[in-house]
Amino acid sequence: MGKQIRKLSLVQLRNLFGFNEIRYTKDKSKKKRYGGVAVAAAVLILMALFYVTMMCFGLAGMGMAQLIPGYLFAISSVAVLIFSIFKAGSVIFQKNSYEMLVSLPVSNAAIVISRFVTMYVTNLLLGMLIMLPGVLVYAIFVRPGISFYLYSILGIALMPLLPLTIATALGAGVTALTARMKHKSIVSAVVSLLCCLAIVLGSLFLSGSSTQMSEAMMRNLAETMDRKISQMYYPATWYTKAAVSGSFVDFLLLVAVSVGLFVLFIAVLQKNFLSICTALNATSAKNDYKMQKLARSSKLSALCKKEAKRYFASSAYVTNTMFSPVFMVILALALFFVGPQKVESLMQMPGVIMRAMPFVLAAMMAMMPISACSVSMEGKEWWRLMTLPVRKKDIVNAKLLFPVLLVLPFYVVAEFFTILALKPSVMEAVWILVIPALYLLFLDVLGLAINFAMPVFEWENEVRIVKNSASVTITLFAGMFAAGIPLIMSIMMKGSEELICVVTALILVVAVVGIYVAQICSRKGR
Repeated sequence: MGKQIRKLSLVQLRNLFGFNEIRYTKDKSKKKRYGGVAVAAAVLILMALFYVTMMCFGLAGMGMAQLIPGYLFAISSVAVLIFSIFKAGSVIFQKNSYEMLVSLPVSNAAIVISRFVTMYVTNLLLGMLIMLPGVLVYAIFVRPGISFYLYSILGIALMPLLPLTIATALGAGVTALTARMKHKSIVSAVVSLLCCLAIVLGSLFLSGSSTQMSEAMMRNLAETMDRKISQMYYPATWYTKAAVSGSFVDFLLLVAVSVGLFVLFIAVLQKNFLSICTALNATSAKNDYKMQKLARSSKLSALCKKEAKRYFASSAYVTNTMFSPVFMVILALALFFVGPQKVESLMQMPGVIMRAMPFVLAAMMAMMPISACSVSMEGKEWWRLMTLPVRKKDIVNAKLLFPVLLVLPFYVVAEFFTILALKPSVMEAVWILVIPALYLLFLDVLGLAINFAMPVFEWENEVRIVKNSASVTITLFAGMFAAGIPLIMSIMMKGSEELICVVTALILVVAVVGIYVAQICSRKGR
């Protein structure tokens, strides 16, 4: 069975990352696109490594190096849990590919385990990206014994197991809860969003429940953070005691809980996998169709409705793209109820909220633009859209208009509470309103243009398009870069925030118009 698991896992990983297409395609443009994605991914990885390393150096420099292993273990686990909830249902319980594989001479258990192996490998890479810099920084400052390196390597390998088990169970529960509902994709997306927001907000609450940063608290910060980590995630405490103190008992607890629950879950799942897949993918229909009055609408309206139906038909699409607008509203509400003065006192940076808030909201817009994968999501049905008696301009306009209409209510609510919280002057209010709106338009046209240039129509799982496609990766990187630079400048260059806003607004307007006109005039994709 081991050979079957290895082969199935390799095939799934190669398909997930597009290795087979890169290796065997004769299309040079595709190879160039994948090369661009590789460069963008490398830059993102380097940025993440730099951020984690600087954070670890900061902790070590304050004499709190002992916090690094457990703190990064907890962060990695939360990240794996959130990302796995988004894709567990569609990757683990994909019925179509299972029915194709079950006809081959492979065992039931090999199919199930290979799917978990695929998710485990991807989550392990994420965990290594976060934890390895911490291990190196801790080693430089503390110079621990050989047991630290042994427990750290084993701990990194164990880290994804428990979050993956919990995420799969939650994903299956969400799918089962919504399987026979009429609008199950929407309900599934809402429940998944609520789960992820609960995890994120719970983590923020536990890590920042104290609002006064006195000198006494600074002296006892190590003890406080240890207690917070213990409250948030017990396995992180076991890992810390094993890696830092060399506690073999705590390491055994970590192994027993992580591996035990993971193996038990797989054992139960593989015995009932077909029945679970059938139940989770079940649909119900009622024979109560009645012919009613036919409505007529414009081309743009009809295409927008089509975009809406395609969007809400995919829970993975909705969940991944709506997280940032929802979080933007929560951020504005938190600022309104907590108050900007209290936030600035915690940061010890008076006046920074007013200067940075336009670009903070803009950064929320940049996290996952809806248009970045709207073309690829058409899949093998793209030819139908191309045969309709409509111009490319109509298709582009519809794919640009729908994301704006969808995000607009969240934008309005976030802006309303932000302005109430900050009480800005007229000019400051204008920039708080204008800058995020321009970023919304800029990322909308940029994401669609990149997706038109780099479409992927042949896919089996929507998760590949929503999370791993080239257009999404490049748009995300470009958006964060475009929002991050003026955000950092507005924080660092006090008194120049209005000039930064004016220059940014002018650049965004030119970019929006230029990309839109270029996209309309381009004949590619038509």
